[in-house]
Amino acid sequence: MARTVVVVGGGVAGLVAARQLARDGHRVTVLEASDRTGGALRSATLAGVAVDAGAEAFAVTRPETRSLIDELGLAAHVVAPRRSDARLLLTDGMHAMPHALLGVPTDLSESAVIEILGADAAARARGLDSQAPRDVAVSLTLGALVRERMGDAVADRILTPVVGGVHAADPDLVECEAVIPGLQRALTETGSLASAAARLRAAAGVPGAAIAGLRGGMTTLVGALEQDATRLGVDVRVGSTVRGATRRATGWSVVVDGVTVEADDLVLAVDAPTAARLLDTEPMPREALARIAVGDVAVVAMVLAAPELDDEPVGSGLLVAPGHPRIIAKALTHATAKWAWILEAYGPGRHLVRLSYGRDGRVQENMDDLPAIARADVSTIFALDEPDVLDLRITRWDRSLVFPRSGHQDAVAEVRAAVAATPGLAVIGAGIGGNGLAGTIALARSVAGQLER
Repeated sequence: MARTVVVVGGGVAGLVAARQLARDGHRVTVLEASDRTGGALRSATLAGVAVDAGAEAFAVTRPETRSLIDELGLAAHVVAPRRSDARLLLTDGMHAMPHALLGVPTDLSESAVIEILGADAAARARGLDSQAPRDVAVSLTLGALVRERMGDAVADRILTPVVGGVHAADPDLVECEAVIPGLQRALTETGSLASAAARLRAAAGVPGAAIAGLRGGMTTLVGALEQDATRLGVDVRVGSTVRGATRRATGWSVVVDGVTVEADDLVLAVDAPTAARLLDTEPMPREALARIAVGDVAVVAMVLAAPELDDEPVGSGLLVAPGHPRIIAKALTHATAKWAWILEAYGPGRHLVRLSYGRDGRVQENMDDLPAIARADVSTIFALDEPDVLDLRITRWDRSLVFPRSGHQDAVAEVRAAVAATPGLAVIGAGIGGNGLAGTIALARSVAGQLER
């Protein structure tokens, strides 16, 4: 039986859910507060080229994103990075990135690991990881597990800059199973954390780089999603800010820009604080959502006239250890080194770099100061006296990353139970699917099941 559904949020989660519900025969309206759909997938035109201002790639170690891309007829747009050899920038200099799973080394005898740690610390790490594993709590942090199994040097010099660059968080604060599901079980089965990390990486069955992108940028996916949803009859409304939602005996009343929209079902594809605010009259899901911690990041993208970078001195980019005396950014991507289509678009001597800021849930830098900070970081990283910046764009992403603190999985389970107990409600945003497109898409595809419950 066809139902009316309001989806709050026009990011990838909202569009995927709306498209699926429309295919099932329901009448769907998407309400997006901003002037565009796509959420964390956003483009910007810099020096005449449209490039990603948000997420620039997707993980190929999970099938969800590639499956959606294929469904939308975008397979021919998929591109592998031309190089994926990021470096670690520590206080004592730059190092090659060792083979690892989110900063957990897969081989403690690898030369790159020994070069970073030193022979003595590497030997100590191997000794610790050879000990029989003990039972640990599900809520154990990733940092605590690595420190126990491999020592502080591995945690501080390899794990911390990687987790900080990917999740904008300190690994001593994030729940291990929330960021690397299955790692603790693999440790128990293999007897070694390095072997556990190697097993999980190998289980993906994908050779080469662990990511891929789309020629023209990831917003190509957004355009195709919105177009297909519209073809199926979805009413996509941008610039529509939802002020509240109230459950009635026969459905939901959604207040948007002073007008009340009635619907049988409500789907929230927004961050946890926003979802909690909209469910002010529903204490169970509201209180559960309040337990989900989120954080902010900012990205500075700039185009440089710098022939000196034609030889790509930092590979595809680098991850910066916290507390570096001269660099404030947590990561830098040399996009023209990483993606062939961007290199072709800009040509020799012009380079796109992206720097990200924000650690442990906060962007501490003033937005007005970020252009100067980014220029100084680029100058130091690439040894440029006066960077010739042709164009620059700052994008701030508030509440864009889930901060999976210890206890995060319990909080997610509480949200799922509270939503299941609320008739006509689905929550597919709020980061409960994890950071990254794969988890977002997987959760969005569960929308029909959530509403049926």
